[in-house]
Amino acid sequence: MDIALVTCAALPGLYEDDRRLLVALRAAGHSAEPVVWEDPYQDWHTPRLCLIRSAWDYAFRRDAFVSWARTVAAATMLWNSARLVEWNTHKRYLCDLAERGVPVVPTRVLLAGSRMDLGTLMREAGWRDVVVKAAVAQSGRYAMRVEVENVERGQEHLDRLLPYEDMLVQPYMPAVTRGGELSIVFIDGEFTHAVRKMPAPHDFRVHVDHGGSVTPVRLGARELATAEAAVAAIGEPTLYARVDLVDDERQHPLVMELEVVEPELFFAHHQPSVHLLVTAIERNLHS
Repeated sequence: MDIALVTCAALPGLYEDDRRLLVALRAAGHSAEPVVWEDPYQDWHTPRLCLIRSAWDYAFRRDAFVSWARTVAAATMLWNSARLVEWNTHKRYLCDLAERGVPVVPTRVLLAGSRMDLGTLMREAGWRDVVVKAAVAQSGRYAMRVEVENVERGQEHLDRLLPYEDMLVQPYMPAVTRGGELSIVFIDGEFTHAVRKMPAPHDFRVHVDHGGSVTPVRLGARELATAEAAVAAIGEPTLYARVDLVDDERQHPLVMELEVVEPELFFAHHQPSVHLLVTAIERNLHS
């Protein structure tokens, strides 16, 4: 096996979009297989290159996933790197990006085992409407919108989770419901395509699991510049990256997410990007 496309036990055959990459790799003559990261019998010295793709369950056991990434990186070539796996699987990375000058959605990280009065936090930050969510999360895990009028409900949510989970508090961004989020895809460091993710009516979560929708979109220069700044701030090469943007009240784009571990890359909306990733993989195999 040349290439392992890393997935999880819930998706042993890869997510549908990632199967496009599997087909393209095999069509190019490579021995490529989906491999479950939790498989205790997998010899990670066997593949020449491992590419993390549909590993969508790490939020429930991040420490094990980070340890797995280090083990694999010591055995073979892992993309993206084990360092990025550790950094990017906890959303405190947004604070790192802000320190590096990238415009991000303001973010407060609350550590597990701490106590926070949500109403006080909102008053001090000047936020009347916030989103509370897990710091290690996918697909809006534990996300709740909390307005100042129902802060008691938000406090109950926080009190239930904060003893066990690092949590985030961010201002609610009204542009999400008006114009959605932009997801901007980079392959081997270069912009390839973008999509707009819209939430279902009366929701703020854009993921399809919550009724959201996805459509291709042409990207403006300001949005591209913001996304490029986020990717540049990573500080090391990536074979893939996705930057999710949302507008603030002045219509300035802010980074909502920067994903370099297992993001959906929306190959279905831009077939050339699949072949660009195959080319990038081949370049690493032959280096």
